[in-house]
Amino acid sequence: MSDLIYFDAHAQSLLKSGVAKICDAVSSTMGPRGKLVLIEKQNEPPHLTKDGATVAKHINLSDRVEALGARLLRQASENTATVAGDGSTTSTVLAKEIYFKASQALQTGVGSPSELTSLISEKSNFIIDYLKDKSKTVSSNEEIKQVATISANGDDYIGELISDAMAEVGSSGLVTVEKSKTTSTDLNLVRGVKLDRGYISPYFITDTEKSKSVVEDPLIVILGCKLNSLTQILPVLEKAHQSSKPVFIIANDFDQEAIQALIANVSKGLLQICAIRSPFYGEKRNQILNDLAQALGTKVYHDLEESEMNNVLLSDLGSCKKIETSHDTTLFVECSSCEDSEEKAKDLEKQLENKSLSKEEEAFLKQRLIINKGVVAVLSIGAHTESELLELVDRIDDALHATKAAIESGFLPGGGVALAKAGLHLIEESKSIDSLLEKTVVKVLADACMSPLRKILENADKPVDYIFEMIKRQSDWEYGYDVRSEEYVDMIEQGIIDPQKVTATALKNAVSVANSLISVGCVVLGETNYGNEVQLVQLSDDMY
Repeated sequence: MSDLIYFDAHAQSLLKSGVAKICDAVSSTMGPRGKLVLIEKQNEPPHLTKDGATVAKHINLSDRVEALGARLLRQASENTATVAGDGSTTSTVLAKEIYFKASQALQTGVGSPSELTSLISEKSNFIIDYLKDKSKTVSSNEEIKQVATISANGDDYIGELISDAMAEVGSSGLVTVEKSKTTSTDLNLVRGVKLDRGYISPYFITDTEKSKSVVEDPLIVILGCKLNSLTQILPVLEKAHQSSKPVFIIANDFDQEAIQALIANVSKGLLQICAIRSPFYGEKRNQILNDLAQALGTKVYHDLEESEMNNVLLSDLGSCKKIETSHDTTLFVECSSCEDSEEKAKDLEKQLENKSLSKEEEAFLKQRLIINKGVVAVLSIGAHTESELLELVDRIDDALHATKAAIESGFLPGGGVALAKAGLHLIEESKSIDSLLEKTVVKVLADACMSPLRKILENADKPVDYIFEMIKRQSDWEYGYDVRSEEYVDMIEQGIIDPQKVTATALKNAVSVANSLISVGCVVLGETNYGNEVQLVQLSDDMY
């Protein structure tokens, strides 16, 4: 059993090795001169990508303790990509630097892990607040294009494509990406609805890369009650099974028995299903469900009696071209439009002009407006090869999320400059501190904040220390180095910008994971490595 438990320095050494390996692979993609990573996939074409989260997800290390360290670091990358849509590589680099430098500090005996992690969290919040104060709001279509271009690794074509899409859909930001059946890339506008509700179980995920459930041409069942058991809607499910169509269920709530039965049928391949809970409560929920039923061409079923369900035809159920569901949102693409939706939309817009509305009432009216007037911009991405298509879809999807984040939270100078200058500001503000521990934490965080810029310059084979010194000498917040043109420029004027939400989320997640790694004193491995397999109950082939 001695090889299944590791303590202190031995454990930390192996964890660091795993962290370093995943960070080296992910950070090689950083910046406009970053390199592509070629990923082997079983029974699929080779996958070329510059997306840090995708690279991290495909790294599997043979040493189990190293793999644990890599998996923890991967959490920072994945969480950042999930919340902000971009910044996965920045988060990985930050987490590794904070972890390594904090570990070095601990070896000097300057403080305990708990003291160090507490101060790191405190000082990182100071940096995040500083970045928030310095951020600028997106005020023009040109700035949207700049954000999208930078997020797509400097691709002007993608930047223009996304800015055009965002201009069409306005503040709703309803844009989705799909693979085209041709080699050309097109932008189409269709009716669509977005709900702030995610899947009730991650077992419904069909796209593991993006942690999404995507169902094409589904049958939609809207229930105005709680689903206690699948037997209540068994006639509908049997008809769907015979038609080989996926099923999407919206209900007020789901009993645990019903959820387990849904998962069992999905895992056995009997049905392709996704389910979400209805938004809002009480009378507001009923109104939202009625609007939704109209948009999807169906009705809300309140009575789940067997006789009622037996009479439901497939043509009675809702439909749309595609439904994308993440952990917190659902997007219906290409819904049908009803006759009175335009009138309803105008009425709702008038109601929203009322300044005395409560936040809840405003959210309710906005949701109704999206259902009745929602437009989705569909980017159909085409390419000449499967590998090129996968890489392009990755970049456009990330750039799209980053652009939405910039519109939501504002933007900062890009290229690692904002974080580097925030680190310098932290040092400046901490000059009067006497505590050795606090000075050490300031140095750890400041150095980590400068690491993304250093890595971008390294990947471009530039003299890192010289350029860094030139940037430090300039007090102008927006002054930095453009790796592409090899000139010192005003980063925002040049269009090199990053969403504030992406930068702040990357730092938050990096600090969280680094603090966890710093605090590890023992690693215990199970006797058998089960990996990520899920244990499911064995059921017969009948529907449950």
